[in-house]
Amino acid sequence: MIEVTYSTEMSISDIIAILSFISIIVGGIFTLNKWNVNLKLKRAEYIKALFDEIRSNPKIVFYLFEYDSIWYDEKFHGSKELESNIDYTLSYFSYICYLRNNNIITKSDFNYFRYELERILNNQQFKNYIYNLYHFSKRVNQPISFVDLFQYAKDNGYFDKDFWNKNSNKYLHLLNF
Repeated sequence: MIEVTYSTEMSISDIIAILSFISIIVGGIFTLNKWNVNLKLKRAEYIKALFDEIRSNPKIVFYLFEYDSIWYDEKFHGSKELESNIDYTLSYFSYICYLRNNNIITKSDFNYFRYELERILNNQQFKNYIYNLYHFSKRVNQPISFVDLFQYAKDNGYFDKDFWNKNSNKYLHLLNF
């Protein structure tokens, strides 16, 4: 029979090994915490940069939506600057929706842009424009522009039943569909 004996004595090397292990664990926890804090700060800086872009970039014409300006009319598709700025604005907000759809930004981060999104998506000029783009894209069998913004609006009930009817009299018909 084999006899097993246990010793309760610890050598100095055992104590050093235990202390080393504890210091590695504490160091790992500290490093992980620091990494998480830095990650949150970088995300906050990114969100701030996205938000600042809305206010500072002259190509983002959010105030046309904010003040319910009339911009989608017969002259729109021939006006290079206005159409370009509207498209840039809608592309920008579609990108923000893309970031949220792909969990690149959190729901809490996304909430910083909710006011602007609400103003855009409730704007009748936007609805007229996207109505035309939607039905035109269906006719030519192409994806719609601003796909993530469109999908967000669709998923959250911003379009009424008339929107889906290409013969609706509720919306302007400016594109050939």
